Amino acid sequence: MDLMVTILNLSRFIQRHRGATLALLGGDNSFRTQVETLQKQTSAQFEYLQCLNQSADNPLTESDYEQLNLGWLTIIKDWENDELHHSFEFHSHLLELIIRISRQLSERVLATPEGLENNEPLRSRVDNSFTYPLHSLTQTCVIDLYELVEYLARIRGLGTHMAVIGHTDKELGSKVSFWLQEFRYRKERFDQNIQLVSSQYLPCIPGLKSLPNLNMKLNYFISLLGHEMVSERNFKVPSHKLFLMGTEIIDGHLAVMDQANAVVRDQLYEMNQMMLERLSMDAN
Repeated sequence: MDLMVTILNLSRFIQRHRGATLALLGGDNSFRTQVETLQKQTSAQFEYLQCLNQSADNPLTESDYEQLNLGWLTIIKDWENDELHHSFEFHSHLLELIIRISRQLSERVLATPEGLENNEPLRSRVDNSFTYPLHSLTQTCVIDLYELVEYLARIRGLGTHMAVIGHTDKELGSKVSFWLQEFRYRKERFDQNIQLVSSQYLPCIPGLKSLPNLNMKLNYFISLLGHEMVSERNFKVPSHKLFLMGTEIIDGHLAVMDQANAVVRDQLYEMNQMMLERLSMDAN
């Protein structure tokens, strides 16, 4: 669980680094300090991830860790001489790898505990009261939400780049338009699926109450970006304004993911305590 949360935290630094790097490569040197700071934070997070993985007997395979580390080293090697699309693809490939690994870790975290094969009543209670409902919560408020945010982070990055260069690039504009459409679809599906999450969990995720207000900012962000892309005049939105606006919306959604992960952690602890008590009673 700690490893999954750490990897998802790592993705935030990489997403923000992608956006700031695209702005800097576009010519806005005011993003340089942010890029350098994010590189240090991301590298430190990789070191922490390695220590955490080793202390937990390597649930993350050596191959997966090497791919993650190589992906980051590829991003930062001679990055100032990268073509824009290369920098974008290097970042995005690494973020796609992170979601794949996060899915695998999530399945292992929520697997039915071993050793209950001969205790059907306890196994049934564990599955029905904990693992099955938590699967729904994690799928919607962690995995699906992360993928949703990744589309928004791509839009933030390329939108900021276009704001820096002052005009809409036809190829980049078509990508942003596609991701805006995909984001709307996934956002609608997320709003529907959240209704299927067990009601006992929802009060423990206060960030959900902030989503209506966040949706207003999101709609403004999308309409502003869409207007600039189809306008015949030059791109007029300041790059820092666009980047900060997108970041605020992204962070608001990621707060929901953090709170959902906290619920999963608490529920797993409660599940373990319940099993210990029941197994102790059976032993006596």
